[in-house]
Amino acid sequence: MKTILMFPYAHHLGGTQPLIAIGEGLRAAGHRVVFAGRGRCLSFVEAAGFDAEDLIELDSCRAVAHFNRSNLDYHTPESVAAFVDAECALIGRFAPDAVVDLHRPTLGLSARLTRTPRAVLCNTVLTRYYRGERLLPESHPLAAWARPLPQRWLRPLSHWAERQLFRAWARPYNAVLRARGQAPIDSLQDLFEGDATILMDARELMPVDGLPAHVHAVGPLLHESAAARPAAIGAAAGRRTLFVYLGSYGEQFTRVVGYLAHLFGGRDDYRVIAATGGLYGYAGAPLPGNVVVTDYVPASAVLADGCAAMVTHGGRGSIYSALGHGVPLIGLPNQGEQEWNLAAIERLGLGRRLSTRRDGYAAFAEAVTAVIDDAGYRERAARFARLLAGYDGAATAARVVASL
Repeated sequence: MKTILMFPYAHHLGGTQPLIAIGEGLRAAGHRVVFAGRGRCLSFVEAAGFDAEDLIELDSCRAVAHFNRSNLDYHTPESVAAFVDAECALIGRFAPDAVVDLHRPTLGLSARLTRTPRAVLCNTVLTRYYRGERLLPESHPLAAWARPLPQRWLRPLSHWAERQLFRAWARPYNAVLRARGQAPIDSLQDLFEGDATILMDARELMPVDGLPAHVHAVGPLLHESAAARPAAIGAAAGRRTLFVYLGSYGEQFTRVVGYLAHLFGGRDDYRVIAATGGLYGYAGAPLPGNVVVTDYVPASAVLADGCAAMVTHGGRGSIYSALGHGVPLIGLPNQGEQEWNLAAIERLGLGRRLSTRRDGYAAFAEAVTAVIDDAGYRERAARFARLLAGYDGAATAARVVASL
């Protein structure tokens, strides 16, 4: 039996559920799994029966402010040092055989300092192995003047800016490494890798090539917490459903639910189910009876029951949940990773991407109508669901972690 320490980003579901999925596989194989973190989503860890240790974490408001500018400069040398001290102390207390994290870059330093094998769960689009297009995201401050450039200029500028930004974002980590007698890293992307790097995507959506032996493209990593279907959502009963989940912060939630209420409110042939994950609320005008806001709902309960489309922020978990049920998408991204995810969705004809900064009700209504009325979107999503059925991401990732 091995001891595995898991480090989720427990302020949101997408940073927590994939680790629960792996943890369940490791536990079933007889290993001891302990989680460490801080945030609202640790309740899902505890509900799954895992022990959870409290551990220093980023202030969620500060972090999301950086994420939504597509900046990864949320750490200072002082905060990196504090995180490393706390992580090393925890590692010293548990003496784990391996540590696993989802984009907790400070753990790369702690694993090096304690000589502990580390597995990193990573969204493919953020790695150096991604072979799709990553244009400068609309959410980045540089985009205001760069995005209007012709594509032949924007592409090389985006590639250059990406390299410079990842190098600049490594500075606070290098300050701590140098202070502790360690060699610096070249890029923050170096900390998105470990002794095992686990890419949580389908190659058909996020193309990669030339993967070294320590990088494993395991496919989607999804976990659905056991929860009763809320009575308020009922069954589709022949109606077409629009399912809304906009991530763990829900910046666009009230606006989007209001748009859908205006578009479908009072119609007998449609219903709207909007889920908050229990992490925020709806603050708009009273809603018609066929538009229901609920907290946590098992996504499959809605996606598998007459779901015509899912409205999403473009997070990895939401995308694969929908596509796994053959449901096309309408996306409103808040930050760069989500923009790139949805660009891939649009490129494959699996849905439409909107701009949260430029598009209002008219563009939203047009995109939703196009996706639900054009059978091609659903046919392509159904074909993609068959591709996804060939992956077993959680079991594959658990084997990778256990082998460290």
